[in-house]
Amino acid sequence: MAAEAERLRRQLSTRWLGSEQAAWTPRCEVILHGTDAGYLRAVPGGAQTAGSSLVEIEHERVVTRRIDVRANRADWLTSALPHELTHLVLADLFVDRPIPRWADEGMAVLADTPAKQNEHLAAFHDAFARHNSLRLVELVGLQEYPAVGQGVFYGQSVSLVDFLVQQGTPDRFARFLRSSVESGYESALRTTYRIDGIADLERRWRQGLSLLE
Repeated sequence: MAAEAERLRRQLSTRWLGSEQAAWTPRCEVILHGTDAGYLRAVPGGAQTAGSSLVEIEHERVVTRRIDVRANRADWLTSALPHELTHLVLADLFVDRPIPRWADEGMAVLADTPAKQNEHLAAFHDAFARHNSLRLVELVGLQEYPAVGQGVFYGQSVSLVDFLVQQGTPDRFARFLRSSVESGYESALRTTYRIDGIADLERRWRQGLSLLE
């Protein structure tokens, strides 16, 4: 598990940051729970989750890294662990301000298994067809999880992240994300992707969705 976690950390940091991160100090504590009850004692309110990550930041420095995983789930090593490690890799890029919720979850879902990704995308496409998804201006402005449901939110988030990643490279998307929290989405979209703001992004993204129908 430790060797696989370190391999995943290197892989994810190279993908999103363009290079391997230096060794973490402090190291990440990974807790494997053999029972659901044990996991829920450590992660109150986590009944719908297979893994959970904790990052604590003080004075623009990560001081705590922890992952709790339900090790009694068959896919914990290929889904829950890489998903939660993605959150921790990204945390080092946002030590001075919170990472946007949609991007944090969308990037993490891209580390899930294809089956898990398709499950979230199916929930989103169903909501999209019923006009029950979020407008992008709402999605990118979220500070907390929305009322549309976790599956729909995860599916819409990973759909948008994947769309933007396809416009360049994963590390380019991470640079866009960092630029967006510093100068705003409108400026970052124009500078990074030559997309004329959120409205233009939504038009292009929705056009891509219509081709899937």
